Amino acid sequence: MNKIWKWLTSNVLGEIFEGVDSLITSKEERMVLKNKLQEIINAKALESERIATDIIQTEAKGNWLQRSWRPILMLSFGFVVVYSKFIAPAFHLPNAELEPDFWGLLKLGIGGYVLGRSGEKIMDKINKNIDINKFKKQK
Repeated sequence: MNKIWKWLTSNVLGEIFEGVDSLITSKEERMVLKNKLQEIINAKALESERIATDIIQTEAKGNWLQRSWRPILMLSFGFVVVYSKFIAPAFHLPNAELEPDFWGLLKLGIGGYVLGRSGEKIMDKINKNIDINKFKKQK
């Protein structure tokens, strides 16, 4: 998520702000528009983090399998690596070479697991320190 945020804030916002600068000549109007765009983007980023946290919290409230599927999957991956690299060679057991796609899948799994956990922690801090209702549209 951090990479996406950096890409969004550096590339996309930079290009949008350059477009604003070329269209609006008044310095005050440019600043007002840029601040409004930044507020919208920040609110949408908060909303996407909240949605991700809601998904994780919903899974945590479910049954044992719903709560545990990620750790079970990662432990299974870990066992495959330990077996393939250590157990099989040490005891002369049949060993299947791990394909490059497996390592990509493992990286994706670890990244998703870490990102999900980080998102939980970040949203807990945001929920404690920021009034999200202030960013919601008034009906």
